[in-house]
Amino acid sequence: MRVDLREAIAQVERTFGIIGIPVLAAYVITIVMWTLRRKSARFKQMSNGWFDRFHLRPSAKARRAWVIGLSIFAAVAYLYCVYCGKSITEKAGHDAKFLHILVSYSLKTFPYFIAGCVLSAVIERFVRRDSRWLPKSMLGAGVFASILPICSCAAVPFSYSLMMTKRIPLRAVITFMMVVPVLNPFVIVFAGGVLGWTYVFWRIVSIFVLGMVTGVIVERFTGQLDPEMPEEGCTTCKGCSSGGVKLSQAESWWDAAYMLVVYLSPYIIIGMLVGAAFTVYLPPYIVGKYLSSSFFGLVLAAGAGVPIFLCSGEDVLILAPLVQMGLPMGHTIALTIAGNGICLSSIALLVPLFGKKATPWIVASFFFGSIAIGLFINAVTPLLG
Repeated sequence: MRVDLREAIAQVERTFGIIGIPVLAAYVITIVMWTLRRKSARFKQMSNGWFDRFHLRPSAKARRAWVIGLSIFAAVAYLYCVYCGKSITEKAGHDAKFLHILVSYSLKTFPYFIAGCVLSAVIERFVRRDSRWLPKSMLGAGVFASILPICSCAAVPFSYSLMMTKRIPLRAVITFMMVVPVLNPFVIVFAGGVLGWTYVFWRIVSIFVLGMVTGVIVERFTGQLDPEMPEEGCTTCKGCSSGGVKLSQAESWWDAAYMLVVYLSPYIIIGMLVGAAFTVYLPPYIVGKYLSSSFFGLVLAAGAGVPIFLCSGEDVLILAPLVQMGLPMGHTIALTIAGNGICLSSIALLVPLFGKKATPWIVASFFFGSIAIGLFINAVTPLLG
């Protein structure tokens, strides 16, 4: 039975190259239509006419059905990726082609993206009314983040919804967004068994420190007061999206989730296209192969970790043999933070939600912060024995 299941899975994955053709076509059409509607008022007016003429605007009932259908598909894709399918790293290691990787990358990213949008809608509709249970401090935000099993693609829209409540300081929102993809509860337990609890200790301490420092920096240079509630302090950032998607105008949380999915889909598609190409031409196992105990190896760990997509413990599997071969703890933590905390898909979501002013600070913090943390850990580890 087990052999038959593996063969069935292998048969399914052999079709990814063919499935990738319509997937790529759909992505390209979406990006072209989205770009034309943004750049050309005439095309936007004309396309709006098509929507009205052919009754393409979904009703409230249809929007609800879309959200339910996407959620079910996301759950199936998640179960497949976690329990059945090969990891993207493994496929890249076997020279899988771009279309195959694109389908795998989409299946891997899609569940977290949908989960982030749905959770964001729930936060918007229910938590805005009573935000007393939400953490107001950076430490509280980090602890709250550490119990949620989501990756960076879900963390960005989720964090945006927290910011839009205008009840949480911006520094706490940023701390939450940076901590949540790195401290996935399942991965922490998994990492403790594979890499040891010293590694887990540094992983937890490092991301908490980096998240808090980045939160203070982002709030200092991009934070702004809400004129309606100045007593709350800096709760949003300069350039953060407030007009692109108005979740507060949604009739229900179904509508809010649908609006967020539609608004963010072009950005996540761009991230998946670039991320898939990056995985094909610079897969994570190559990064691991060329890591060393030198400063260049540390910079490589942080620099390559930022764009690549590592989730559900893939970093642990990559690092396990390298740690056994003597990879310094600082290098290990640098790749962990940069690889889990952010990726090209989540960067694509940062721009429309947190703006062009805050995004560079966040991305730079993951890169330079990972290097600084790696240097510190490598310096103090010998002293600690």
